[in-house]
Amino acid sequence: MNRYPNESDELLLSMSANGDISAFSELYDRYWKALLAKAFARLKNKEDAEEVVQELFISIWHRRQKIQLLFTFKTYVFASLRYEILSFIAKQKHRRNDISLEGSENFDLWIQDEEFHSLEMKELQSQINVVIDKLPEKCRLIFKMSRNEGLSAKNIASELKISHRTVETQISKAIRVLKSSFKDYNSYILLVFFEFLNK
Repeated sequence: MNRYPNESDELLLSMSANGDISAFSELYDRYWKALLAKAFARLKNKEDAEEVVQELFISIWHRRQKIQLLFTFKTYVFASLRYEILSFIAKQKHRRNDISLEGSENFDLWIQDEEFHSLEMKELQSQINVVIDKLPEKCRLIFKMSRNEGLSAKNIASELKISHRTVETQISKAIRVLKSSFKDYNSYILLVFFEFLNK
């Protein structure tokens, strides 16, 4: 039986950072099926999908004290899954071609652990926050409720007493502004931050 069925993902991550394995197990139990389905849809191989998801959670456990969420844990873990899938595909291609990944000119694309959460990541997070803070008040509020608090468009509409369509329009507006602001950002790490924009 899970010990923390009612705790938020973000609190569970914080507890995990302090070494609470039960809290981490709860996160795993909440997401592994959905992540496995997503990975299988991309890789078309159950064993490969299972390997990618396992590696993802191992990586998160190793980095648990360094992770700084920009949005919800759900956003983070699905964006990180995309990174793991792309990394897995690249490594498979290199193996088939007998090319050392370390010797590849594309090695800088496959950022790992501490480098993955480097100063570049923190700088980008700061820049994204600046853009979000410049959004019109209603747009900013709705976007933060959606991405930071993980609320659905329906829940936001109910809480703010506005139409569902208005919520969706404001979220779409925020997404357009963010994509436009970072369209020229020359970094593969954007995949992690902006994967959620296409959901």
